[in-house]
Amino acid sequence: MPNKEARLKRHLSNTAARHGRQRALWLLLAMLLAYLFTWALSAQLALTLAWLGQARSEAVLSSSIAAFVLYPALVLWLFCARRARRNALWLTASALVLLTMQRLLVEAG
Repeated sequence: MPNKEARLKRHLSNTAARHGRQRALWLLLAMLLAYLFTWALSAQLALTLAWLGQARSEAVLSSSIAAFVLYPALVLWLFCARRARRNALWLTASALVLLTMQRLLVEAG
């Protein structure tokens, strides 16, 4: 009987450890995806503000300040969302679209 209880405790601790690793991996992934999107949006915002006539230094400063406000909100949104995987995929796709647009704009001159 004690052997069976020990196996059950070991199984529960392995399950808890696996669940903890999954949460840690999701934490890392959410932070990286939010950073990727914030980086892409900040660069796009700086280019747009400079195109609209704002000085380049002011455009970079304004977009950086917006990124500092946006990043924690995105991370919290990914943590609290019911459909976190779907939101993460949308965020990644949006960031890749923004980065592709920037690449095309730079190549176009």
